[in-house]
Amino acid sequence: MSKNFMADTYIVDDRLQDTLAWLCSHQDCFDSFNYDALQKELRVVHANGQDVIKPGDYLNARYGILITAHNFAKP
Repeated sequence: MSKNFMADTYIVDDRLQDTLAWLCSHQDCFDSFNYDALQKELRVVHANGQDVIKPGDYLNARYGILITAHNFAKP
């Protein structure tokens, strides 16, 4: 299945490179991101604070700022 990295919304999966591609396509909605390779943790700093981005999270850039919704469901 092909992903649309220009879409305003995105559901994070286990492919870090896809999440980074989506973020890079929406650079105007957040301040910065960094990836800690030892912890395998992607952290994004945006207008509402900062979030650790994990698979299953919902990202929304529709309003000009990054809005995140975390998936707290356990498999």
